[in-house]
Amino acid sequence: MKTVLFASVFWKRLVFAAALAVTTTCAMAETPPKEIRLGGPALGTAGKDYWGWGLLGIAHANGLFQEEFKNDDTTFKFIGLNTVPMVGEALASNQLDFAGQGDLISLIGRSAGVKTRYILPVSKFSNAYLAVKAGSPIKSVADLKGKRVAYMKGNYIHLQVIRILAANGLSERDVRQVSLDQATSSTALGTGDVDAVFGGAELLLLRNSGLAQIVYTTRDRDTNATAQTGLIARDDFASRYPETTARIVKVLVRAAQWGSDPANKEAILGPWWSFRLQDAIKEDTADRPWNQRASPLFDAFLVAQYHDTYRLAKELKLLRGKDFDLDQWMDHSFLDKALKDLKLEHYWPQLDPYGSPLTKAAE
Repeated sequence: MKTVLFASVFWKRLVFAAALAVTTTCAMAETPPKEIRLGGPALGTAGKDYWGWGLLGIAHANGLFQEEFKNDDTTFKFIGLNTVPMVGEALASNQLDFAGQGDLISLIGRSAGVKTRYILPVSKFSNAYLAVKAGSPIKSVADLKGKRVAYMKGNYIHLQVIRILAANGLSERDVRQVSLDQATSSTALGTGDVDAVFGGAELLLLRNSGLAQIVYTTRDRDTNATAQTGLIARDDFASRYPETTARIVKVLVRAAQWGSDPANKEAILGPWWSFRLQDAIKEDTADRPWNQRASPLFDAFLVAQYHDTYRLAKELKLLRGKDFDLDQWMDHSFLDKALKDLKLEHYWPQLDPYGSPLTKAAE
């Protein structure tokens, strides 16, 4: 009887082990979807699908996504959208699987109930500039009191403006706010419909053309007022295709390694943002080494910036939905795996909450 009982238990365990092995094998053999859709603001020539946005731009320009998935029946669709809010809308309506989003807009989307994960930083330290018409009496941020100032509300530049004004003893109530996109605000500055414009490195092109002068920039000055960008994944995609998501992050970590190499400091300029802005980006990024700008790490600086943005956005009632756990939203697991697989755990310097290196980069 004992022999029969032992044999029964043995066979049950054997069947269970076999079933577990089959389940594990099936889990490992993930088939990527036929199409993977990545989106960001359209920064290139109209009608083209090219867009920059940091590590996404590098990987796209260098064909790294296609290289990683060359043995899979998978195509990549790179979608350039006209405005930053449109990127959020496309992510919310399941038209994108991944999106390059600035800090504020990604937090607004998550608060509004869009189920996402922040799985990788893709650019850091984006500077802000204040442009005025050539010959303007405005010489500093303090001179903006009572003036018509254009910037896109709800965009990443919005919180940069708030921080810059506060650092100079002003608030949004002290200026006459005009919410315009970058192209429209530049035109409005030329026609005199606004007195000043806040924006990014594209304002350097306006200065170079002689149509404006720059009277303030965060470059070399205000690290807290720079903007950060992340790769935002739809939660359902990351849950259904965890291995595919891990491979996407691995591609971007490879892009970060390429972008951090001093030998590529000229080649990175176009893919990082937009080929149209190469000269402006060269000037804009001269204040900080590329191994800090292109670092994919969730370092203390990046985390502190997002926490401060979350706090400020709540105070300004820009987050209208439910509170959420910011640290849980930031999913480090895919990055940790990529760093281990590529043996890059110590390649980038860790930054403190103020943006200063805590550790040295790998030689």
